[in-house]
Order: sequence, then C-alpha cells, then structure tokens
Amino acid sequence: MGSARTRLATDFLGALPRLLSSLTVTQTSVQRGARTAPELLVKVVTPAGHTRTLCVEVRAAATPNRIPEALRQLVQAHPSKKTYRVLGAVFLSPRARQLCREHGVGYLDLAGNCFLRWEGFHLEKIVDKNPFPARGRPSSLFTAISSRIVRAMLEEPTRVWRVNALAAATDVSLGHISNVTRRLVDERYAVKTSGGLQLAQPGTLLDAWRESYTIEQHLGRGYYSFERDPEQLMARVASVAQAHQWRYALTSFGAAALVAPFVHGVATRQWYVQDSAAEQAWVQALDLRPAEAGPNVILRMPADAGVFYRARAVNTIQIVGAIQLYLDLYRDPARGQEQAEFLRKKLLKY
Repeated sequence: MGSARTRLATDFLGALPRLLSSLTVTQTSVQRGARTAPELLVKVVTPAGHTRTLCVEVRAAATPNRIPEALRQLVQAHPSKKTYRVLGAVFLSPRARQLCREHGVGYLDLAGNCFLRWEGFHLEKIVDKNPFPARGRPSSLFTAISSRIVRAMLEEPTRVWRVNALAAATDVSLGHISNVTRRLVDERYAVKTSGGLQLAQPGTLLDAWRESYTIEQHLGRGYYSFERDPEQLMARVASVAQAHQWRYALTSFGAAALVAPFVHGVATRQWYVQDSAAEQAWVQALDLRPAEAGPNVILRMPADAGVFYRARAVNTIQIVGAIQLYLDLYRDPARGQEQAEFLRKKLLKY
C-alpha cells in the first residue's frame, strides 16, 4: 500500500470503536498483499451475538467517478459471501454512498457515515457535513454561490457549457466555477466533452439538491392583506412592481397555479423581494399587516440573488424559474410534494 493509504488504514483502525460503537470488534488485521486486496479485515460481533468479518477497502480518494473501479476491485478481491465488503474513505458524499448501496457494498468513513446490512442486521449513520473538505473544492454543491451554477445547468440540462458562458450567466468567478465543475464531474453528475461541460444525470442532481434544500434559508415573514382574492392581490403586486421598478418573483402554489396547476385551494401567496428594505416598501405599498398566524402573504428575503435566475412573466406576474419553484414547492407542507412532482413531470421532464 502507498504511504497515504497505509496512514488511512491506521486511522481507520484507531477509529473503529467510534465508527462501530454498536458492534464489538474482536479482531483486526491489515492486508499488505496484492494491490486489489482489501486493506483491513475486521471481525465483529453484533448485539445478537452473531460474528461477521468485514473486508474494508480503504481509499484516500473516493469520489463517485472513482468508486465503480474501487467496488469492482473489492468484489474481485473477495467474492465470498462469507464476508461483508465495505468501502472505507475519509469522507463519502451522498452520491458516493448511494453508489455503494446500489452495488451491494457497505461503507464507512472517518466523518461517521456508516452503512452495513446483512441478514438480521442493519446499521446506518448519516453525516452530511464533510469535516475534511478538500482544498479548492466547495464543501457543497448547494451553497448559495455554488448553487447558482447548479441551477443554471439544471435549467438547461442538455446544454454544453463553456466556463465563460457559465460565468456570464451566473455572475460567479471563473475560479469558483472551475472548482464546482470539477466536483460535478467527480460526483458523476456531469461529464466533460470536446465542447465543454454537460450534465449526465440532471434528475439525480436535482434530487440531491432537493434533499439538502430548506426554504427557511430564505427569511420569510407572514402578513395579512385585506385583498382576499389571490388573483386580485397579484394583479396589484404586478402593478406596484411595474410602477416602482421593484424586483420580485412569485413562488410556491401561487406560481404553480400559473404554469402547472394541480393542487387547488391554497390562498397564501409567497414572493421573493430584494432585501429587508424592499420588504418594508412592499408592506407600505400594499397596506400589509403583520400576521403571526394564518397569513395570506409571505414575503421572503433570499439568501442569494440566484433565486431570481430565469424568473419570467406569466400573465404580467413575475414568477421564479422552474428549478427554484420545484425546490420551494417540495418543502411546502401543504401538499407541496404532490404539486412539485406534477410540475417536474410537466415542465422539467427529468
């Protein structure tokens, strides 16, 4: 083994009591034979008293684009079903963990992620935050700035992007775009072609973003409008915005009703405004009153201006782009997931 993998194997040996706290580790050994052999053999006893041997292939670099080869080597090195194959790494992303499960292989990482499953036993722990981020790579594809790039590519899933075009579309530095696109390739969400970068699995990428997304990251405050008719209210919103040249974008069920109606009867209207100063201007212009319960208006201040990407006018009303609308709907407890999936089938089609 190379020195890096040797050190990593040693780190794993020291961390096993923490990583496998619900199991009793009775024996460990480090294999230093063929290149394809698992580095660690770990004998464990389950709470039910059953013994199992784990064959742990330790990988310093376990990005999804390298995992298929690692899993192939692991299976070839130890095809017997008497042992349980495990991939070990410093940190495994959600995409990497998904690939392991799809191949019937368990996993462990030093951050605490764990998945072991065999007849009569199941152990799973999830740690989404990477405590050991690689230099030059974003900690997540879905942070405020990084998600601008993801959003742009998901809005045009078949487009082949040049770096300069992504920079112009997202107002993100070339350096950050380079880091994000490398991670997209590492995670097997995108591929490099002769013409640039193209998404390979837009649906899987959107699923990953959806699972990490929370609408609460965009501060929202509830208000009561004396205009009870949602259509009349939004007509007033459009008129005020045009008169003052204010930036806004309707989201959630109000926007869905204009482009992909499915769930009906939700009267509350939510829209993004520029910032807290803009919020107060909207409150005054529409004569809104604070509402601690039962608001029919929610004004949201975005964590990042990326929420306005691909905003468009529908019947004179500005609504968010399809990706932002899907994310916001999916996190709405009032049948939002049903509406989100209907919109996805109708507009996104992946």
